[in-house]
Amino acid sequence: MVTPDQKEMFDTLGKQQQHQHQVDRVLKVVLPIVAFLLTVICANLNVWSTIFTFVILWIAFYATAIKRLPLWHWVIVLVLYCLGDNILSYGAFVISAFNRQFGTMFIFLGIFAIGRPYFDRWLLKR
Repeated sequence: MVTPDQKEMFDTLGKQQQHQHQVDRVLKVVLPIVAFLLTVICANLNVWSTIFTFVILWIAFYATAIKRLPLWHWVIVLVLYCLGDNILSYGAFVISAFNRQFGTMFIFLGIFAIGRPYFDRWLLKR
């Protein structure tokens, strides 16, 4: 038998899940656009760097903001990608290019990964 308190809790959980699906739908549109705009800023001025930077950003944003996978896993992936892209693009390690690329990608990945619970909470209060 379901008590009134349990029914209220189930209703609240259902509403929370509905709001999270709504945020997911919005993020599925916003994340590729943001990934594309950031690619223009932080790619290393060659075609392959641009393409792979867009792909890595889009996957990392989706994994951390929608699937809610651990942020530190994707920070490691970004570091390895930026190191490889830097060495392949310039033929040697260029610290200024690495700082620009990794710094930009890391900041926005953190914004989406850490900000997701705040987006959910804000939508619930609305």
